Amino acid sequence: MPQVIAGLILAAAAAAVARLGGLLTIGGALTAVVIGTAVFAGGGWGLALTLFAAFWLTGVVTVYRRGEKIQPEHRRGRSASQVLANGLIPAGLAVAYVAFDLPWAITGAMGAIAASAADTLATEIGLLSPSLPRLITTGQRVARERSGGITAVGTISGVGGAIFVGLFGLEQGWAPVAVGGIAGMVIDSLLGATAQARYRCPSCGEEGESRECACGGARMPAGGIAWMTNDAVNLLMAAAGAAVAALLAS
Repeated sequence: MPQVIAGLILAAAAAAVARLGGLLTIGGALTAVVIGTAVFAGGGWGLALTLFAAFWLTGVVTVYRRGEKIQPEHRRGRSASQVLANGLIPAGLAVAYVAFDLPWAITGAMGAIAASAADTLATEIGLLSPSLPRLITTGQRVARERSGGITAVGTISGVGGAIFVGLFGLEQGWAPVAVGGIAGMVIDSLLGATAQARYRCPSCGEEGESRECACGGARMPAGGIAWMTNDAVNLLMAAAGAAVAALLAS
């Protein structure tokens, strides 16, 4: 119980600062408190520090040159569903570690965190790339808003983010965590290119992963699976990162 209370206090403080900085919506901040508390209560200081460092790293990159990132989702903080999609797997594994004494759960949780960090860095830095992204499945040049599009600078940044998180897992072995993060990032791009729901604006023709368009219009379905939203892809990405990290560690 003392660890739960400590986790709640620290998570609430971090979420409040993130909310004031525009990184989270109100719902996102409340969800982050729950996720952070579960991670600290189950994984202790090591896992909590990993999550904290990854969150602030991605937060700084997100707000960096935010005005040049034209996607509407980059103009506001992360919502409750976005926080849950990225944090549910590490929080669940942290709780499972305590409840069922699973030795691989902490490594898996770090792999999920590494995957989320790698994907965020790849996206945020990639949006600032001077060259248009290429679709990961075909290599074709696509618009910046196209799910599954990757850039060299974004990919390198994502790999760096996975390694950064991996360094917090020296006790478990940094390599499995880093490789899990990279694998999750690749899975995210593959799902984005093939299965993720895509929308196109009838007014300006821009395509993106949300119905809201930068021009103010409403996008219409343009491909992918309707239920495979960006949040669903992020959840699967985190699960893949966790699975790869845990398997390599064991």
